[in-house]
Amino acid sequence: MCPFAHDADYRITKETRMRKLNFTHCKKLEFDTPVISHSFSLRLVPRTDSRQIICDLHKEITPAEHLANVTDEWGTTMYIGDCYSEHTSFSYSVAGIAWVRDTPYVDGPLHPIYRYPSELTRPGEAIESLYAGAAISGKEPVERAQQWMHLLHSIMTYEKGVTNICTTAEEAAALKKGVCQDFTHIMLSLCRRDGIPARYVVGYLFGEGETHAWVEVFDGRRWCGLDPTNDCMIDSGYICLTTGRDYNDCILDKGFFRTPGYAPCTVSQKQNVTVTVRDV
Repeated sequence: MCPFAHDADYRITKETRMRKLNFTHCKKLEFDTPVISHSFSLRLVPRTDSRQIICDLHKEITPAEHLANVTDEWGTTMYIGDCYSEHTSFSYSVAGIAWVRDTPYVDGPLHPIYRYPSELTRPGEAIESLYAGAAISGKEPVERAQQWMHLLHSIMTYEKGVTNICTTAEEAAALKKGVCQDFTHIMLSLCRRDGIPARYVVGYLFGEGETHAWVEVFDGRRWCGLDPTNDCMIDSGYICLTTGRDYNDCILDKGFFRTPGYAPCTVSQKQNVTVTVRDV
């Protein structure tokens, strides 16, 4: 059974038209030489909120000699741990059920910081040129954000391998190419430049085999999700994992380690990641 929140609005009934999704996320790192003193932080668990309810959750992190969970500054659960003994692989997995409402809206307060540029969304010449040349009309934040989304989708080409996790919105806008992270960063930059509070979202999308990024904008009362990569408002196929100012606030796994004997760290890694989201 899925636990209900105390708020009656969270209850699962036929009237709510909630979609039941099964999700799994697995990652394995293999090192070509043993490592020790491995510390890590992981954002693995989707949150329960007014739009989605997470239940039947199972997670596994190996190896983990010490493990604790904390809540980051954006409200996401993080698992922090370490393994001091030698190991040549590290893996984690999470699986569960998400009941998701067919709405792009989610309740939540506005943090003032979402009004301002961040490290990866600070506008430059390319963003300013795009902003100055746009014909955006209307007064409502969501209406204007949708127009920015349509414009962005019309000029950007989805292409892997031309950007990386350090690419800024300005750099991607100059290239007019990128992946979901880049589409999201550019839209964040444009929305904030337009006075619309906006935040970065990482989560799962039905039908994709990897994590996905999109935008949420604040309409004065609640947040509304828009996906600039697919040029649409989000629906019941989207499961939110974490939110923040940009990609840097939403990194799902970070870690550091060393080799035995304090030898120079020249460790090579192979990684395998699988993500599945399917209807139940």
